[in-house]
Amino acid sequence: MPPPMTIFRPLKTSVAPTFSGHETFALRGNWLKKAYDSLDQYPNLFARPDAFILLGVGKNMAQSIRYWGRVCGVFDKKPSSHAYISTELGHRLLADDGWDPFLITPAGRWLLHWQITSRLEGAYTWFYTFNLLRRGEFTVANLGKSIQEHAQAHSWGVPSDTTISRDIECMINCYIRPSRQQIDRAVEDALSCPLAELGLMQQLPGQNTFHLIVGSKPDLPDALLAYAIRDLMISAGRETLALSDLAYGERSPGKVFRLDEDSLLDRLQRLEEITEGRAVYADQAGIRQVQWSNVSDQAEDFSLLDRAFNEAVHD
Repeated sequence: MPPPMTIFRPLKTSVAPTFSGHETFALRGNWLKKAYDSLDQYPNLFARPDAFILLGVGKNMAQSIRYWGRVCGVFDKKPSSHAYISTELGHRLLADDGWDPFLITPAGRWLLHWQITSRLEGAYTWFYTFNLLRRGEFTVANLGKSIQEHAQAHSWGVPSDTTISRDIECMINCYIRPSRQQIDRAVEDALSCPLAELGLMQQLPGQNTFHLIVGSKPDLPDALLAYAIRDLMISAGRETLALSDLAYGERSPGKVFRLDEDSLLDRLQRLEEITEGRAVYADQAGIRQVQWSNVSDQAEDFSLLDRAFNEAVHD
């Protein structure tokens, strides 16, 4: 049976998405911490000609770090300035006493995955693949064609074949564990991307086809799932969402985290405990939904993430 139609599309933006900026480098586990520490001393870091020296990386890698920090939401550019500053999320995640400065916990990796794939205006190829791709299977060529057609339909700048291919290949290098041949060649950018540990994507044996893996995701903290649900509700301006929206809707935790419906349902039944009664899953007269009272209360912004990382420490 096909999944039910969703009743809303929560994410809207007037900003055309981009398909470049990473310089073809996958995110590395220590890059965001390097940038966070450097920005404290050099707010104009990414405008400096010696930025790559201060970061201890290649020149193009410095630009890639700027891209990944912005896409992950851990630092952003000041208005009308060349300076960048760390966001509150960046401070809490990357400070020396932060949740996970070097992105070694499952909570840290899942949080970055959510940040990257749930926002249309950031890394659009990532957003499209995890939110809009049908059947969860693709080749570089057919995914590129689908994204180009989607961009054209929305009157955005249509990426060239070369640009979109490089973007897709960078995404694949983020999520696919390196082959033995890559390990033998010590391809560092393929070896160290924290997203590869999530097990969300695999290459079909002997083919150039890739597949998104749906399952229970046992290392995904319940509190991080709750954070994603709340984030979705705030963007939609809703305090109630149906199970179908949470499982199959654009920017839903079911889609982004690739959770099967039974696993998602099992987690939703623990939501009341995780949120201390603020969110409740209800199944009444065949209507299955989550209700979250005062969902936009700013005091709750980071309490769920605190709990998610505490779960990771004690597991």
